[in-house]
Amino acid sequence: MPSVLELELRNQLADLRERLAVAQEDLISMAHDAGAIDGEIMSLKAQMSEARADRDAWREQAERLSQLLSAIAQAKV
Repeated sequence: MPSVLELELRNQLADLRERLAVAQEDLISMAHDAGAIDGEIMSLKAQMSEARADRDAWREQAERLSQLLSAIAQAKV
């Protein structure tokens, strides 16, 4: 017949195993979420890069048009 101490240790071990299982499930869930977040970050970086390229293209076009308007204004003088 198991002693009281042995029963207590078994109960503690069972509790620790249950807590470990919960912690492992939480870690798996967090890893999954981290993967999804990483994918979202990569997508946002690509969108930001595209937005910067568009911004730069619009800026170049605005500078060309500004120079053209200045040249036209000077030609009329």
